[in-house]
Amino acid sequence: MQLSEELRDQIDQQISAQQAAANPLAEPLSQPIAASNAVVWRGAIQTAGMAGAIAAALALLSFALPPVTLLSFFWFISAPIIVMGVYSSRFRKTHITAGFGARLGVLTGLFILIVTSTLNTIGLVLERFVFHSTGELDTQIEKLFAQVHANFATQSQQSVKIMSDMLAIPEFRAGILLSSICFGLVLYLAYSATAGAFAGYLRSRSPRA
Repeated sequence: MQLSEELRDQIDQQISAQQAAANPLAEPLSQPIAASNAVVWRGAIQTAGMAGAIAAALALLSFALPPVTLLSFFWFISAPIIVMGVYSSRFRKTHITAGFGARLGVLTGLFILIVTSTLNTIGLVLERFVFHSTGELDTQIEKLFAQVHANFATQSQQSVKIMSDMLAIPEFRAGILLSSICFGLVLYLAYSATAGAFAGYLRSRSPRA
């Protein structure tokens, strides 16, 4: 009577275990080698970091040359897709999927947001406390809140009046601005994940050499 493949595997495992117990000084069995098409995360991080470095360079140039801001905007939009293309060309054996593209897109977005947010924060601090050149920005923000306050004041609902009174509090205004910035950052990360997933899906459908 022939033994099934599963039973044979179990017998082989038992024999191997008995041999290992009888000779504990023997060299352990070699660990399984990672698949050649696995994701090279070190390369993925380096590629995403390159996107952040380019974004930092464009942000620094935009301080001296304001028209470069438009180029920075286009880089923000295209970076997750370009990074996927660069990674795919460097590591051609990696099995590209939409899921990996989404993760790489989020990683790219994080690098870009970290460097640009840091540079913009430093720039605002220098403009306010060193160069004292944020008067125009403060005026625009004040006009915006004044307009919203005036719109709320024309309505008779009690809840609207409470909101109108809260808009006169500086801390409440700062909270609104910070919440808006955080919401924008989350939206960009969501976009980066979507763009990366789309690029990964296209790469997974295209034949690879």
